[in-house]
Amino acid sequence: MQISINYGDKQLTLELPKNVSLDEYEYMNREVPFDFSALNSALKDEETGLFPLSSADLYVVNDAYRHTPTGQILTWLDDNGHINDRALFIVAAGCHQAPTETQLRKIFGRQYDIFKSRIVVHDARDRGRMVKQGEDASGYPVYINRHLFEARHIVVIGSVEPHYFAGFTGGRKSIFPGLCDYDTTVRNHARAVSFEAAPMCLEGNPVAEDLEALMQLVADKLIFSIQVVAVPGGEIAGIFCGNIKDSFGKAALLAENIFGVRSDHNYDLILGEVRPPLDSNLYQLQKSLENCQTALKDGGTIILFSPCYEGIGSESFYKLADSWNSEPDCGRANLDRFGVHKLHRVEQIAERTHVYLHSDLPDGVSDKVFFKSVREPQALLNNIVKEGMIIKAALIRDAGQTVLTVRQKVGFNKQNVEEK
Repeated sequence: MQISINYGDKQLTLELPKNVSLDEYEYMNREVPFDFSALNSALKDEETGLFPLSSADLYVVNDAYRHTPTGQILTWLDDNGHINDRALFIVAAGCHQAPTETQLRKIFGRQYDIFKSRIVVHDARDRGRMVKQGEDASGYPVYINRHLFEARHIVVIGSVEPHYFAGFTGGRKSIFPGLCDYDTTVRNHARAVSFEAAPMCLEGNPVAEDLEALMQLVADKLIFSIQVVAVPGGEIAGIFCGNIKDSFGKAALLAENIFGVRSDHNYDLILGEVRPPLDSNLYQLQKSLENCQTALKDGGTIILFSPCYEGIGSESFYKLADSWNSEPDCGRANLDRFGVHKLHRVEQIAERTHVYLHSDLPDGVSDKVFFKSVREPQALLNNIVKEGMIIKAALIRDAGQTVLTVRQKVGFNKQNVEEK
């Protein structure tokens, strides 16, 4: 059996022998012809309860690592007189690298040249441009971007899709970590060492619950939320407007229905195809692993296919791996260091399963962060798939978006790791 896997702008062809039983999964592509009339209807239902959009002085938008159709939404709003000529636009970059001009053009679309002089990018490490907003549940100070602090009427444009430890993107994530300080983000992300922090999980998720608590610090802010559920091709499946909590909750329900797929059993082998923009670097790659790892048998193998053409993606995360210690207390000892959640989780998954990456990174680069690099995936498959064995395999299309779980949930089992 031949299979074809998208790899950057190429197609990889792999051969699977007859003793491999293959299931293929991909999120549900719900192409709905949303246009401004549909958005306008959604706006009118909620606008009177908050404020007229034309009075908004700050628009909060995502960076380039989301499929948010920001440019389309802004074009609709501007063409119909909803954006005043004094409004500021801030890219909620969180701890991500600042977007390049090419990425900014991708975010803002044809509105970029119109809004260019009014666009700012949040820098989580620049405390000089922030204001203390309060303290978190542990008594640590929390800072937010000064523009958010000073704005009277705020519009947040986000997209809701599965997130590997916050449950879902969108909603509150535009503020925390989108516009807060680096240290607050580190403390929040440190909670992701728990495998209760999982894709499409909000209740009992320590990361998601901390985000909800942090949002209470900005409860006095007037925020009009536009939450979009869009498939990676750009088609909009749903738009939810109003206060940030309710619009996010409604969008999350639709996102789970679209991006979540289920199997009746666990697999011996999973092949994960990673597509743009999550195929850009090693830092973003983990989402594709987390989205399907619970459907993999203990001792099973997952091979991810991602060119990682931008390289590592986060120097601080990669440098942390230089001093990473695999002793049991390591995760707890390094909770104040950014990236600990990523290393801790992948290390634990790699103890339970075999994790491989086919990429354009130099040999050995990904091994330091527990993704075993493989230059010849066909040779690896030939070695894994022995004759006489029936292998249950799954091919996950766009694994960074498609979340595969088993109907009778088989999650991470710490006891299994300790017994190996």
